[in-house]
Amino acid sequence: MVKNLRTFIKDVQEKLPGEFIRIKKEINPGDYEVTAIIKKLDEMKKFPVILFENVLNLHGEKSEVRVLMNELISQSKVQVVLDIPLTTDRVQIAEKCLELEEKKVKPVVVKKEEAPVKKIIQLGEEADLYDLPILRHHYMDGGPYIVMPTVVRDRESRVYNLSFHRMEVKNPRLTGFYSSPRHLWKIFKDFEDRNEPCPAATIIGHHPAFNMGSAYKGPFFTDEYDIIGGYLGEPLRLVPSETFGDNLLVPADAEIIIEGVLLPNERITEGPFGEATGYLGPQRYDSCLKFEVRAITCRKDAMYVSIITPEGDKPWMDMPREGAYLRRVREAVPSVKAVCKGGRHAHYNIFISMKKMAPGDPGRAAAAALSFDHSKNVFVFDEDINVFNPTEILWALATRVQPHKQVSIIKDILRGNMLDPSLQVTQEDIKTSGMIIDATRPFGKPYSPVSRCPEDVLKRIDLKDFVDKDTLNDIPLDRTTYWC
Repeated sequence: MVKNLRTFIKDVQEKLPGEFIRIKKEINPGDYEVTAIIKKLDEMKKFPVILFENVLNLHGEKSEVRVLMNELISQSKVQVVLDIPLTTDRVQIAEKCLELEEKKVKPVVVKKEEAPVKKIIQLGEEADLYDLPILRHHYMDGGPYIVMPTVVRDRESRVYNLSFHRMEVKNPRLTGFYSSPRHLWKIFKDFEDRNEPCPAATIIGHHPAFNMGSAYKGPFFTDEYDIIGGYLGEPLRLVPSETFGDNLLVPADAEIIIEGVLLPNERITEGPFGEATGYLGPQRYDSCLKFEVRAITCRKDAMYVSIITPEGDKPWMDMPREGAYLRRVREAVPSVKAVCKGGRHAHYNIFISMKKMAPGDPGRAAAAALSFDHSKNVFVFDEDINVFNPTEILWALATRVQPHKQVSIIKDILRGNMLDPSLQVTQEDIKTSGMIIDATRPFGKPYSPVSRCPEDVLKRIDLKDFVDKDTLNDIPLDRTTYWC
């Protein structure tokens, strides 16, 4: 069976009982109501996949399209997506992402009549974004926003690149498209330098493995449709786009596809928007492109998908990037055990645990992390520290660091991120300072032992022999010690 959003829902219902719910009461996504429901569930520490079946579109009318949320909001969802045991830990998930990226699978092209996303086709002026139940996410957002992957194709190498971008809906056929200076920006500039529009398509609703593959961080000339095939474990089915034909192939099994062009030599004010940092990403102009809609295609009973960031401080959609950090630092220091990246607490921070084999290993690992993506502060710990547990991190920082010896400041030379509110710089001056904290114990020197219960006693003592089962089950769970 071809993997798509519907097969994922079926898998969740079978493997995670109670983790999929339907909401039938009418709701208005354009008035923050979906956000409010997600946040109230988050306060209860509940993260089900939610299908909103009765929603209004941006015209304020009942939509034929439903809304699906929370597809990648918890570790168990990612385990289902990647078809790995529910006992798999976070480091193993990151390693699985790296493994799947190495197992590239070429896509296949199918006929138009075989593509579910071609059941409804709106061209030209018939294409109306207001027909969709697009969300307003956070207070003070500039407007309704689309936040799912966009695909473009390099004009010379012809490889496909996918990445997540925020798109503010300006009118029924125009969005403001924010682009950081990365791969899509390079592809767009190659078109703009020739005064040509850049073909693009935004894909809304596919198997979540598609979205994880779209978050891939690797070499520019890698065809990311092949990477997505690796994540799916099968060839991604593609079909010619309505606007560009074979020059821009699009996923045949998506729920909704918005085809259009990024216009050359035109910019538009876009924002603000509540970003993954937990702050409002400010209004931008120089890096905000005009995305002109040329066509919308969708399934007959399509589902619109969005993301509320950074709800629950969940890093799970960012696991491919965490895996990429793990790959990068292990290239420098093979004894690295784990890398933590993601969630509001760690958006520009990288936490590394390692078995130190030489005095310079922490610095080498930290330098590798700082050379990648948008990291700003790197914390390096011994292998006995769980870098996903804030209590252990704070303990190590308090007891294994002498600041004048083990804290290094790198002043204003690193590439920053425009979404970092501490920068307050222009598009032409995206530089940040950085910090490295080596929280590892001295190499080859004595250090106070960690206090522990003897292992033989831990193995010998069984709680059930001392506390009856019912009493043990009635003790409340305390989930306050972990960030994720």
